[in-house]
Amino acid sequence: MNKYYDYHSHSYFSGDIPAGRGSSVREMCLSAIEKGVAELAVTDHCDIDGIIDGYFKPLDHEAVLAEILAAREEFRGRLKLLHGIELGQGIHKPKEASELLEKYGYDVVLGSVHAVRGIIDFADTDLISLSKNERITLWERYLAEMLEMLEWGKFDILTHITYPKRYFLKQGITDFPDIAGRGKEYFEPIIKKVIEKGFTLECNTSGLRQIMGECLPNRELFGFYYELGGRDISFGADSHNARDIAAGFDTAAEMLKSLGFKYISVFDGRQKSRIPF
Repeated sequence: MNKYYDYHSHSYFSGDIPAGRGSSVREMCLSAIEKGVAELAVTDHCDIDGIIDGYFKPLDHEAVLAEILAAREEFRGRLKLLHGIELGQGIHKPKEASELLEKYGYDVVLGSVHAVRGIIDFADTDLISLSKNERITLWERYLAEMLEMLEWGKFDILTHITYPKRYFLKQGITDFPDIAGRGKEYFEPIIKKVIEKGFTLECNTSGLRQIMGECLPNRELFGFYYELGGRDISFGADSHNARDIAAGFDTAAEMLKSLGFKYISVFDGRQKSRIPF
């Protein structure tokens, strides 16, 4: 029985996947069906500021859509395939971001903050060379821009809200930011705004496969989200190849169910509904 709903995946069109790597939409669909996925959203990266400013290669929107439409026909009745996008830093180029969303009429839009104004991406930033005060400032700007993006609001799912922590750890910085001790303090305004505005909070399982060893956000922050009244969640493996589609979903689902969550959010034409686990 199809039981997984993976709303965060990347094909070989994503700008962060090197040439010759990654998977076609068809390969992703075959893997999804094999793993028992009922719905798969292809949400290739579109860090719109980085693309417009020439740091990242443009996303070939038409090619992605063509592969999605072909796969929908081939796998009709076996997999619901959604045309989505991971829109990074939409607030940095709000006019262009709005025009893009209007042009393509996505089924679901992920809202991400991979960078703050002045850097390209946390993944490409030399964090180890920064002073403690500079790291604190960068982290505070990350939280502030996420809150700004929530106010802007032109997306459906807020993704991997502890994203920078991955890159602090990768560069050997293990004592900052203190998400274990101060996670509630850091994220309370953001979580409250997610609830107030009716967004869905993503459970991103990529951290289970990487240095963090936990979902993004972690159990404590999801518990805090539930405590404050948050109920809308989605699952995303953040796969950059077909083999990682729905990876870690069983572990994540058990964690979320133990906290009291009973439903997940699904989308169609950007209209949200809830279905039980």
